[in-house]
Amino acid sequence: MRYLLAVAVPPASVCRLGCHTAPPIAVFWLAALTTVFLAPSWNGVWLSLAAFFWVAATTWAVLTLRSAEADSRNSPESNRRRSVRPDRRYPGEGEIPLKD
Repeated sequence: MRYLLAVAVPPASVCRLGCHTAPPIAVFWLAALTTVFLAPSWNGVWLSLAAFFWVAATTWAVLTLRSAEADSRNSPESNRRRSVRPDRRYPGEGEIPLKD
């Protein structure tokens, strides 16, 4: 259901996850609607520009939904599992890496 909503109304699909991502997605979605309804003529250029904006908004919403689902499942592709601790030391920070 969320993915169907992401295609139809992308900002509404991500608003349940926290409305921090919805406004930028809404900018692309509203740009698509504005391009369709206020274009001087419905030729291929204007319709392809509107389609580009709509696909960008939908893609952003779907990626946000997938990332939130991965975080809730704590799966390996989750951003929570790939984060870097700020106190971790790396070779080169006062250490000489050992050669195998």
